[in-house]
Amino acid sequence: MPFCQFAVGIPASPNQLRQQPETLPKNAKFLEKKRKRRKIFLHGKSADFINFLQGSPVMLAHSGLRHRAESYVSNLALIWLALAFYRANSYYAGFLRPETQQVLLWMAIAYTALGFLFQIVLPFGQVRESKGATLIKTLWRLSRETKAYIANFTLNPGHPLPRIDPYEKTVLLFVLVKIFFLPLMINFLFGSLYDLQSTLGSWQARGFALTAESLNYLAYPAIISLLFAVDTAYFTFGYAIESSWLRNTVRSVEPTFLGWIVTLVCYPPFNSFLGNYLGWYANDYARMPTEGLTLVLRILVIIFFLIYVWATLALGAKCSNLTNRGIVSRGPYRFVRHPAYVSKNLAWAVTVLPLLSFTNPIQSAIIIATTGAWAFIYFLRAVTEERHLIADKEYQEYCKKVKYRFIPFVF
Repeated sequence: MPFCQFAVGIPASPNQLRQQPETLPKNAKFLEKKRKRRKIFLHGKSADFINFLQGSPVMLAHSGLRHRAESYVSNLALIWLALAFYRANSYYAGFLRPETQQVLLWMAIAYTALGFLFQIVLPFGQVRESKGATLIKTLWRLSRETKAYIANFTLNPGHPLPRIDPYEKTVLLFVLVKIFFLPLMINFLFGSLYDLQSTLGSWQARGFALTAESLNYLAYPAIISLLFAVDTAYFTFGYAIESSWLRNTVRSVEPTFLGWIVTLVCYPPFNSFLGNYLGWYANDYARMPTEGLTLVLRILVIIFFLIYVWATLALGAKCSNLTNRGIVSRGPYRFVRHPAYVSKNLAWAVTVLPLLSFTNPIQSAIIIATTGAWAFIYFLRAVTEERHLIADKEYQEYCKKVKYRFIPFVF
């Protein structure tokens, strides 16, 4: 019987069936296999075939390339939108130094030029959806779910509210952390560098002698500016770069409103707003009645700020506010859990000493109360931070080893 009859579905005649009784089962089996192959290749609905394709090197490479491109484009869009916000927003346009804006621009250009190359050279097993891609997908999904909820608000009261899973929430909050703190740290860094440059210029112009006056007005400002420059440089790097190679990937972000409030009020512009009502009396360049006492005061300030920067160096690439990027137990963190907070507040407390006076007890009481209020804010930062980190088993073990928050063997 001609093969074309089976191919087009023409039934065989009785004579043909009698003439070829033994070949029919063989031909029928062959045609069944061919039909299945046609179904697989023409319709693409075979689960086995789809699984085969998805596991093939070609499809894996295609999928990996797509994920890399999505991550690159999403991050790129997020970076340039943030840069446009910094330039268009009236507060940031006035607050950020031109040098800060320039650095942010060059960072955006660098990622534009090198970001996709980085995605390409990234080993296949390390390809992950970027935070930018996760954020955009989350916002898009939430917008659709919100629209659906509003449309069903009266017709279907049981319609579910838009939801966000823990990982999506972490990504969203960390992007907000980075948008707020990265330009701030760059701005502080330039301020410290310019202060250091100015101090060194005065040093050269006036000459340095080993006297209390030179130590107070030449050496001290240079040391303070250098310490702040190191601190802000580390935090700038921490906010700018997140990588598993550096072991500083974000595990979680502070989830509570209180934790965010007590942190943000310590930085511009919120600290100025609170300072208008609460007051601020600490001054890194406070002076005592004599040069000798001023030198003693400033040596104490330097000691406390050295501990503060020591804590920053211990954090390394994990420097960041409001985030858990891995537990650190080296440096001053071997002795207390919050060395940066306590050392900074002790330095500020020392600088208000020249303002206290027995002849004006009311003003002295106000200064002490104000300094105590700011210290209480940092206490709340420590408490909310611990409440956030305690979910990490590694931090639970750390707290068992380091039992004191602020002062060894005391508190």
